[in-house]
Amino acid sequence: MILAWINDIYEGVASTLAGMRLTWRFFWENVRRRGGATAVTRLYPEQPAEVVGERVRGHLVNDAARCIVCHACDKACPVDCFVMDLERTADNKPRASRFDIDLAKCIYCGLCVRACPTGSLSMTPAFEVEPRHQGQPFLFRRNSAQLQLRLAEPDMQRLRQLSQLPRAELSAEDRAWLDSVTDPAGEHLIGIFGLGYYTPEQKAAVEAERARKKAEAAAKAAAAKAAKEAAASPPAAASAAAPAAQASSPQPAAPAPPPPAS
Repeated sequence: MILAWINDIYEGVASTLAGMRLTWRFFWENVRRRGGATAVTRLYPEQPAEVVGERVRGHLVNDAARCIVCHACDKACPVDCFVMDLERTADNKPRASRFDIDLAKCIYCGLCVRACPTGSLSMTPAFEVEPRHQGQPFLFRRNSAQLQLRLAEPDMQRLRQLSQLPRAELSAEDRAWLDSVTDPAGEHLIGIFGLGYYTPEQKAAVEAERARKKAEAAAKAAAAKAAKEAAASPPAAASAAAPAAQASSPQPAAPAPPPPAS
């Protein structure tokens, strides 16, 4: 009983001294303005952060115009937070029609950024829930049912336009449409970076243009091949005609026999 009482007193004094030693060290670091104690706690968001480190891992952003939808980031991601889909352009190049990042899953490890071969994927120093990328908002809350939506290119443009306006300024139709593709109370925080799917009219026009360019390229290749064959054929014809000319030329007459001896 007495030993336990003495042990409690010892642990109390030791913990007090340890805390005072840390407080004393922080006090002198503040006086000297050096060390970790000089860090300032700001009352965010009333006092926004003024300086953010260059190496901070903020929100993931994707430059869809540079993205080739190779799935390298998707394969490197340990939590499976990417959803992407591509369509082919008139030049038969991949186009990021859909590129969604579920930042509610993201652990901000940065492995996807390292795996990206084109540098289209990066992490910004921004940490606020409503940041902007290239002047437009890209983070939207969605419920689970809205994750399967396929937004066409006009819908993507409409989403970005409406999301920049105060909700009170939207018409009833616009508010209803916006609520159908986003949910302010949704459990998923989605970064939407895709260009949007082609409409049926756009898809038909793109496919027709791609077929035209393919046929034009095939015609050019056939013409080049024919010209190459034509350029190579005259020497062969000339070499074949030479033996025939030699065969048709008159042979020299044999010499006359000598007269008989008398």
